[in-house]
Amino acid sequence: MNNIIENEIALHQYEVRTNREQVLKLLHPDFQEVGESGNSYNLNSILELLGSEQPSGNRIHSQDYESIKLGPDVYLLLYQSATVDAEGHFSHFAKRSSIWMLTETGWQMKYHQGTPCERFVLEKENQIEA
Repeated sequence: MNNIIENEIALHQYEVRTNREQVLKLLHPDFQEVGESGNSYNLNSILELLGSEQPSGNRIHSQDYESIKLGPDVYLLLYQSATVDAEGHFSHFAKRSSIWMLTETGWQMKYHQGTPCERFVLEKENQIEA
């Protein structure tokens, strides 16, 4: 499961998010998302958004990863996240879920959802996080 968690965390990184080739490697061609905002996205709209993303000094803290096998080579990944600004303040607490499937090109995210939630107890920085 570490590969899937590492791929999820990679998508939190500005350097990966703004690299079209890396995003296409990690997101399935039929990718769908329901964002924390409630808006829906597909691969093309996500590529547009990420292509225009500007550095902000913010980063994503994630914790409490849990994986559930849905079928052969298909996993549901659950975790919590929060945005950390340049001064170390946390906001945008969310519960997140992603469906990852093993394809010919490796693990790809097919679905993602972020749901706002109450502030949760923060763990120390994720050991897997880059």
